[in-house]
Amino acid sequence: MSFIKIRYYPEGSSGPVKDYLDALATERPAAYVKLALDLEILGAESLRSKQITIRPLGQGLWELKRLFEGIQYRIFFCVERGCAWLLHAIEKKSAKTPLDDMRLARRRMRGI
Repeated sequence: MSFIKIRYYPEGSSGPVKDYLDALATERPAAYVKLALDLEILGAESLRSKQITIRPLGQGLWELKRLFEGIQYRIFFCVERGCAWLLHAIEKKSAKTPLDDMRLARRRMRGI
């Protein structure tokens, strides 16, 4: 089994996704717990996990998906040098991922 370390863009231990998750822990703790567990599974089982929903978005960008209480949570990440870099997080109500959010995640990915 291959483990990958979970890191936050841009420096590793802090960044926009960390801030988002910290706020979620206060505002919607049950949703935070689900996402934190998904990230733990991603770290333990990598991209081959069958316990979480992840999908490739092309060019090395991935999306972790979690539906909870009618809200679709998305965390965009890339895998580089044995680390899953969490680039961007959104909540959405529609099935389609906003193009601006994907562009932002790709821009951040280039900075790693």
